[in-house]
Amino acid sequence: MTDAELAQSVRDAVERLNAALAEAARHNLAVTLRSTAHQTTGGVEQIVVEPRIFKQL
Repeated sequence: MTDAELAQSVRDAVERLNAALAEAARHNLAVTLRSTAHQTTGGVEQIVVEPRIFKQL
């Protein structure tokens, strides 16, 4: 995979995430994202995102 293909893959994933968050908001769900970073044994930083979903009344 080339750098350009990888960058496009990341942009596409972020676009899908934004669309999912917008859809959740339309259905009165509040979503917060908590992220942490970990360094892998290969020295590459890995981001872990944990969603917290709440029903808005």
